[in-house]
Amino acid sequence: MAKLLALASVGVSVWKAMSCVRRASYLAACLVAACSTPEPAASPNRLNGFSDDSVICKAVKDRFVGIPGLEDGTASAQGNALRGSWWIRGCSAKRVENGIRVRFEGPGWYFLDQRDGDFELRQQVRFTLGLELEGAPELTVNQGVAALRFQTKATPEVELRVTRDLHVHATSAWGSLVGLVPMVSVRERVARRLSAVAVSALRSKLLEGATATYELASGQRDVALGTLADGQTPQAAFTDRIPWLVNERVFLPANATQVLGPIDPGSMHMDARIEQGSGLVFRTVCQADMSADYPAIASADLDRLPPRALAAQGTITGSGEHSAIVQVTGCKFFVVLATLGESTTVAAVRVRG
Repeated sequence: MAKLLALASVGVSVWKAMSCVRRASYLAACLVAACSTPEPAASPNRLNGFSDDSVICKAVKDRFVGIPGLEDGTASAQGNALRGSWWIRGCSAKRVENGIRVRFEGPGWYFLDQRDGDFELRQQVRFTLGLELEGAPELTVNQGVAALRFQTKATPEVELRVTRDLHVHATSAWGSLVGLVPMVSVRERVARRLSAVAVSALRSKLLEGATATYELASGQRDVALGTLADGQTPQAAFTDRIPWLVNERVFLPANATQVLGPIDPGSMHMDARIEQGSGLVFRTVCQADMSADYPAIASADLDRLPPRALAAQGTITGSGEHSAIVQVTGCKFFVVLATLGESTTVAAVRVRG
């Protein structure tokens, strides 16, 4: 669920409702297979979702939520690094008996590297996702940490649709033969086979609820799926206690992207610890331009971005820790990340004021 929302005189007010999925590890598993019904890619017009005036929706509208990976040992090998992004474009929230009901929807993508018998799929797969959750928040303050726990009261509703452009490749003679049969859509076969398991896994993970935290001394906010103990905060990529706006680990193969933000205009520090690979390429896109630029970013085709879209850009090269200045003064902006060269990059990335 997202980061901690509004602060009142007592502490925290509701929950910034959907970075929750920023740490929803099984959304990664959910997409592990090009799950659910294929549909055409979202057009720019469909990217402008409806959002009501609730406090929750004002806090999360237009945010990119990072999707961690958790399949085939990814979590242990890469520390649950982000493998995709979900752009929250639609949001509604209302009070119900003993709690609140919230709905989020929007487009996104997830990098899949799957081999299943006779076929393999290795690409950044685009999707649209809708989630509806109902539950009750509970606030506690202990050891200098305000914790807002959200317990789901009903089975979450999950709607997931994947684009048709799945590049499924045969890895055996049988796979090649099946691919030649006109009546058999290998792409839809892969999607149907894995969608039920994927959506079920996402529902199960969301049933664990979420905990949003606010550190009273530093003002640092964060969120995690599941219930944290009193005084405990979620684990972050950088742990040196320097306040941050974004603090994540990313997994970036060639032909993959990750988006962070939106971030308020100004001069920011971007710290990166390159753990694997040659480094990162970063570009910034003004919030007002994201609808037009989204198709290129979601397809990991950054060469299609027009020059006006790049408010700032640069590279971070070599292993170890680095810091760069990102200065964008004219607009709220997103940071778009890609690997440097053709090798896969795994890195901790932090944006701070």
